[in-house]
Amino acid sequence: MQRFLVLLLLLLPAAAFAQAWEPYANARFGFSVDIPPGFTLSREADNGDGRTYANGAATLAVWAHYLTSGDFEEEVADRRVTYQQEGWDLSYDRQAAGWASLSGTRGDTILYHRVVRLCENAVASFVLEYPQAMKAEVSPFVGKLVKSLHPAEGCTSAQGAAPAAAQ
Repeated sequence: MQRFLVLLLLLLPAAAFAQAWEPYANARFGFSVDIPPGFTLSREADNGDGRTYANGAATLAVWAHYLTSGDFEEEVADRRVTYQQEGWDLSYDRQAAGWASLSGTRGDTILYHRVVRLCENAVASFVLEYPQAMKAEVSPFVGKLVKSLHPAEGCTSAQGAAPAAAQ
């Protein structure tokens, strides 16, 4: 009996991670991303540009928008400056043609922002924010979120521009 309980406790985290991810496709901007298990829809944008999900104190915002001034690189640079002005200590900052990832902390909150280039001068992003206390539960989702955020098929100007992050 004791062995059974130990085995059950060892398998619980793996079982929780193996739960179904919910696909989200945004028809307005032509991108998709997989939503981790445990995150429930808390708000849908009225204009159809994205959604916000919650899992306890963790939030996941997924959206897209058109670049109104500047190019992709300027968009990422502006976001970087805004985070720094808001007091985020960015400890991870990686950018390549067509994608960027920024991560850091502010107090006991962790932030991960992934942005990818889309067609028609648009970009899609997800921002995952969660308290340090939820790190063991939430941080394993980041890799799959990064891999799943991509432009729709047929978006030839962005196709291949946002490769999955190295694990």
